[in-house]
Parts: sequence; structure tokens; C-alpha cells
Amino acid sequence: MSIKILATADLHLGKQSSDVTGEHASTKFTLKRIVKYCIDKSVDVLLLCGDIVDWDNRFFEAYGPLQNAFDTLREHEVEVYLVAGNHDFDVLPQIIRTGNNEHVHLLGSNEKWEVQEFTKHNQTIQFVGWSFAHRYVNESALLSWDASILNPNYQTIGLLHGDVGSYKSQYGPINLDQLRRTNIALWLLGHIHKPQQLAEHPIVRYTGSPQALSAKEPGLHGPLLITVVSNQPPHIQQIGMSPVRYENISIDITGVANEEEIRNKVVYSLKEDAENMITELEEVLLLVYDITLVGKNNRPREIDFWSRTFVEHTDRLETGTSISVRGVKAEISPEVTNLSQLAQQSSPAGLLANTILAIEEGRDDPFLNDLITEWTNKIEHANRAGVYSALPRERKLENTPEMARIAIKDECNRLLGELLNQISSPN
Repeated sequence: MSIKILATADLHLGKQSSDVTGEHASTKFTLKRIVKYCIDKSVDVLLLCGDIVDWDNRFFEAYGPLQNAFDTLREHEVEVYLVAGNHDFDVLPQIIRTGNNEHVHLLGSNEKWEVQEFTKHNQTIQFVGWSFAHRYVNESALLSWDASILNPNYQTIGLLHGDVGSYKSQYGPINLDQLRRTNIALWLLGHIHKPQQLAEHPIVRYTGSPQALSAKEPGLHGPLLITVVSNQPPHIQQIGMSPVRYENISIDITGVANEEEIRNKVVYSLKEDAENMITELEEVLLLVYDITLVGKNNRPREIDFWSRTFVEHTDRLETGTSISVRGVKAEISPEVTNLSQLAQQSSPAGLLANTILAIEEGRDDPFLNDLITEWTNKIEHANRAGVYSALPRERKLENTPEMARIAIKDECNRLLGELLNQISSPN
């Protein structure tokens, strides 16, 4: 017989997916899905690796939905093992203490490693974990790791919330090599929202957030189904469960001459891309695209005008998934036979071409250097302006020489395309 475990992290109860409306935008929707899956699939254990509750919407936003989930899981004899993260270090213990939650086990409170055993079908697994007791943790939890608390006769799964490879992180820095040296067969981590496996022997894996919360979190999201059989490596499968999925797509519009052509190209490309991932969309209610128009075209102004209507585009797949467009940007290059030859000309077109080449080749150029200085000064001024003062750090305009080069190149491409289009068009 096997033990079935569902594992996830970073649900952030109290938040909702950005640029989305409706009941399915709330993370409470995905929590209900997680509980239903546990019941329908006869899951034995639910593992939660921190940040189940969001910092900005703590106790009163999370208490009802989370306690209802715990109650339902208790009724169906599903045990819950969890660790607290930097967002819910204070509220998670409160919620567990407040309700009838004998089946809910918070591991490693007070930032001390703790192990608990779970037995079913004459098979025992031990779960070991460490929880945040403060919002900021500057030292690795592994500095206090004590292997002597483990029973070497049982399979072990580790739960930890933290930042792998970021040694100066305030959110529990973790050294991957130290994790490997613990000799635990499977480490499940929280904090990073992108699902990813960091190591294979032993397995070290970020579960990722079960619900995609923004366009910065593209791709498949959902908990991990872990099947454990005695004396065998655990079998791990990601279960798509997020009702919202964000995707980025690049569409080549080289040679497109009018609005109808570009609209048809975009509609076809979105439908084709969605159908290529149809097997992953059964639980997705809304598929949200960010479009990047690429290729060569000398009609940047018209393309900008034509593409404004794309955000109104909607479609529907056989899975019931709705398709929408969140945003469109153009990264097109002018249709130039020989950019290097054009760059030799003493003309506005030549100056633009030379600037583009200087960026692509990474070479020093006085005119480009002046543009970068001007760009960075203006962005710095904008970030310091009163209108931006209340914005969180992640929403400030990124001000680096690399970002300046990207922005300048895009603008030079746009201007050169317009200029060449004017030159080639009849009066």
C-alpha cells in the first residue's frame, strides 16, 4: 500500500490574481479546489510549506476559509503538516490554536527543527520542518540542523520556507549543498512562486504557488501529488489546479501590411498556442496572454494603433477556458537591407542605425552614452517624484544601463521604421 500526499506553498490567502475579476481570481477558490482534491483522491496528508496566508490580509481575511478547510479535512481524516513562512509566521499559529485542529501539525515553531511521524497501512513517514517566528530571518535554518532527531528507519520528507542561493536574503537564506548533505530523500520548499526542481539526488523542489498571482508567474501552477511506497523513491506529479494561467507569446509580424492581416495573425497564433497546451488547461478558467510583436516592419505607428484593440480580444476553448489579452508591446525592427551600410550615412536614418548597432554590438558610442545618461536621469527623477513615493519597490521603474539600452533600442527601431516608411511612401 502507498501513502498519498499533496504538497503546496505560497497560497497567500487574502490576495487574488492580478488583472482578473470574478470568484476564481481569489486564492480562496484554489484552497477549495485543494481540499476537494484531497477528498476526491483519498489523499492521506496535506503538506503546506509556508505563506499560506498573505501578510497584508492576515487573520480576518484568512481565518474563515482556512479553518473551514481544516474542518473539512478533519472530517475526511486528512492530516495536515505545515511550516510557517515570512508572511504568516504570526497568524498561522493563531489560527491553528483557535480552532479544533488536533490533526493540524505546525512543525518547528520558535525556529527550532521538529520531526513528527505519520503512520498508515503499516508504513511510517516522518516529516521534519522549521518555521519562521519573525518576518525577517537573516540566517539559514540549516545552521541549527540536527540529524539526530530523525529515525533512520523511516523515510523522511523535509519542509522548509526560504530563499535558496540568496545568501544575503532576509527571508531565510538556504544553501543548496547544505540541504543535500542532510541525506533526506525529499525536500519541499516554499517562498519562490515558480514551481521548479533544484536537485535530483536528493530531490529538492519548490512546490510553487498553487494559483498564479500575476503575469510574472507564467506557466502551469498547482500542488504536487507525492506517492510514497516503502523502500522506493517517492513518485511526484504536478497537478494543474490554478484557475488562472498567464502566458507570454511572441508573434512575428514581418510583412504585415494592414490591420486585418495583423489581427488574423494574432488570433490564429493565440488559438494555436493555447491548443498546444490543451492537456494542461482542464482546470484553467482564464488564460491571460501578454503579446510581444516581433519581426521586421516599417509601420510602427500603424501597428501601435492597430494593436490597441487586441486587449478586447476574447476566445473560448473546448475545455471551457476563456482566452484574454492583458497587454501588447512591439519589439520590431525596421526593414533594412543593410543596417551597417545605412549606419555610415550622415543622416538622421544613419544616426539611428548606428545607435542600434552600437547597442547590439556592445560598443562604446558618444551619442549612445549621452542618451543613456539622459534616460537614467529621467527615470531616477520619476522614481523620486511624489507621485511614485507610495509605490512598493517592485513597482518602481527599473533604472539600469541595461534597461536604458533596451528602451533606447526600441525607440530607435520605431523612429527608423517610421522614417524609412515616410521616405518610401509617395507624396
